[in-house]
Amino acid sequence: MKMKYLNISFYITFACMILAGCSDWVEIEPIKFGESDLNGTTKTEADYAALREWKSTPNLPQIFVWFDNWTGTSPTGENSLRGLPDSVTIASNWGGHPKFNLSPERRADMEYVQKVKGTKVVVTLFSAQVGDDMPELPIYNIGNSSDEAVVRPAIRTYAEAIYDHVIESGYDGYDWDYEPQGGGGSSNYLWTNKVQRRIFVEELSYWFGKGSQRTDRDGRKPAKPGLLFIIDGEIGVRGRMDKDWVSYYVDYFVLQAYGVTSASNLTTRLEGVFTDMENWVNDGTITKDEIVRRTIFTENFESYAGTGGGFLGMSKYVYNKNDINEQIGGCGLYRSGFDYNQGKGDYNGSPEYYFLRQGITNMYTIYKERLNPVEPAPEE
Repeated sequence: MKMKYLNISFYITFACMILAGCSDWVEIEPIKFGESDLNGTTKTEADYAALREWKSTPNLPQIFVWFDNWTGTSPTGENSLRGLPDSVTIASNWGGHPKFNLSPERRADMEYVQKVKGTKVVVTLFSAQVGDDMPELPIYNIGNSSDEAVVRPAIRTYAEAIYDHVIESGYDGYDWDYEPQGGGGSSNYLWTNKVQRRIFVEELSYWFGKGSQRTDRDGRKPAKPGLLFIIDGEIGVRGRMDKDWVSYYVDYFVLQAYGVTSASNLTTRLEGVFTDMENWVNDGTITKDEIVRRTIFTENFESYAGTGGGFLGMSKYVYNKNDINEQIGGCGLYRSGFDYNQGKGDYNGSPEYYFLRQGITNMYTIYKERLNPVEPAPEE
């Protein structure tokens, strides 16, 4: 079965004209990215090159998914990255399968979407204790210490180990699933100990995100440029980010806005991020407009796949308040596979990813309209 997700030809046309000056694209035939790559596709390398270039557009809103039940053995369906809509920009490896030491099938699946479709693939880790998911080292055994002389070397070693595993596995970045109140566990010190979590964000920022290319590295080896630094979970709510984190280095704040269906409640969630970031806003390090562009709303399709929950509202959200008018930085789904082939009928000619593809359409339609506002007709 061919998987027809979203005709994004007008976005590709726009991006190519803006970024590359390709006037010949104005009259091109519509391109339907997203058809199954092994089922009679007519897409060319030039088409995919345009898709990759479009995904690199500055300030492009993101389509983010946590991807689980990953086998990579088929190019279609909910078990492969290749089966996702082409317009997905960031997919995070979440779930019970291995995060590192990827099978040949998973590795090939990931490399395909990275190289052909320009999709960023990151890994989600809880990292609730120093050393989680890494080979054991004695230096990690710091317990609940708040002594920076003890904590800094341990976390510095841990952050570099995460970086090394991300590089070895071929990922495009790291997503810290930070849930100090909702995650449970009395020994989750990297979530609950304020000294440890502050230092963890500092050390991660040498390897991931907007600070990774700074030259003052205090003996740390050079970092690969462009690796994403994402924090999700209790941002602006509950445990919150501490105001002394170097959070301005984070690329995206992914809010688990699960079950939130009203725009006013989404605004409240977003303004919680403003509160967490207020020290950096007040000293001019970052603006609230930029915070909006770095914030992604997500819905939980483990619970709300049947109805879509608040996802479609998230995909249409624009913050318009206090002299700020900014489209949200993205929208996405937790456990996107639950949206695959729900049997709800067709959207844009195909049943696969019924809500996700509608959200993609909403987000990029708004993005295009804001880039190309229609001037009102003059009054006669």
